[in-house]
Amino acid sequence: LFGFVGEARLREACAGLPESARARYSADRARSAVAAALSFGEGPAELPEGARGMERPLARLARFARADWYAELSARLRAAASLARGALAAEGLEPGRARDWRYLANSGLPERRLAVEAGLGSPGRHGLVMSPGHGSAVVLGLLLMPVPIRPEAEAPSAARSALDGSCADCEACIEACPTGALGRGAFDRELCLQHWSSVPGRLPPAVEASWGDRLYGCDACQEACPLFKPDPAARTSRGLLGPGLPARFVARAPAGELRERLRGSALGMGWISPEALARNAALALRSAGTGDPAIP
Repeated sequence: LFGFVGEARLREACAGLPESARARYSADRARSAVAAALSFGEGPAELPEGARGMERPLARLARFARADWYAELSARLRAAASLARGALAAEGLEPGRARDWRYLANSGLPERRLAVEAGLGSPGRHGLVMSPGHGSAVVLGLLLMPVPIRPEAEAPSAARSALDGSCADCEACIEACPTGALGRGAFDRELCLQHWSSVPGRLPPAVEASWGDRLYGCDACQEACPLFKPDPAARTSRGLLGPGLPARFVARAPAGELRERLRGSALGMGWISPEALARNAALALRSAGTGDPAIP
């Protein structure tokens, strides 16, 4: 799915960001944006070839991390930018500098808000964008453009709803959260398992007690949602990891080796700490009843 956001709404959505963040993404140069939502699937059912034969148990990955859907979306947005610039030039219009067409996914910009502004869905009680047909089983991205859009291309203001009818009377995600991070009307980031997936150091007691067999990410609130429907037709060849990774390997591998093995995957991002992944894997081993390893 994709939709357009005009300059005024884009400025309003980014107004609260620090100037350094806006400068990093050239947000103040943009005259408009495309917000995009790419549906993802269940991910590979098997481990990648290099990990097959490694000792189980597996430390589980959330579905969105089983392949690099962010890289897939970024590549599609990059291709869209190239096509759009060519089409503008063919019409005798000035497309602006190539470097001012910024394609982003999982960025520091308000992607969720802009997806709603563009009419791609409405916010769910868990704070994620609920897209038609797949619920929150999407990754979000933006294409910032140095050219304006026609007013009629922008989604009407009525598309910007708080909670639509599908979520208004349902609290399945709230009840399913292992730590109570969603509450009722408030989100406590400090209790969110997803938040702590990439943060090194000792976990808060309530988070550690609820960790289970996870390595990265948490699907609990999404799995409970009756509208969460990963796309069986979704395909990408980027960063395939499978349903999980061998917990003992991740818990014991040197940080450099772990980074190398995960390069090009959704776990290869520079802000994801190998130390945090090693700790998560040790907790997964504990959950599997394979002893009580020291938790990094």
